[in-house]
Amino acid sequence: MAGREVVQCGEQTENSYDWCSWIPNAPPTMRCPPPTQKGTVTIEQIVESLPDRGRSCWHLGAVWALSQFQDNELFLGMYPDEHFVEKPVKEAMAKFRKNLDEIVSTITERNKSKKLPYYYLSPDRIPNSVAV
Repeated sequence: MAGREVVQCGEQTENSYDWCSWIPNAPPTMRCPPPTQKGTVTIEQIVESLPDRGRSCWHLGAVWALSQFQDNELFLGMYPDEHFVEKPVKEAMAKFRKNLDEIVSTITERNKSKKLPYYYLSPDRIPNSVAV
């Protein structure tokens, strides 16, 4: 996994900002209660339910900040070697990395034929962290 390039803003972005930057996809708040019956909602009711401009801007800023990778980000399967020195552990890590690389290759190959590629769960885009 070492040496993988992470695609970030300015090139092709592949993060939650892509989806959430259009507020109807992920409204942070709603100004009206949800409908109680299926099939009765009008476009006007949907527009009235969407958050105001201020809340939408706050949401966009938060999603953008949370969807950025750090310059020194470690991704799934990347571990500082000094923490693991035992041979069985190193072998398990190598096998895990190999499996992750196969998953990345499968996702990359599958996305070649897609108009809208889906990379969100690709291991080389998942930070090796519990932090948001």
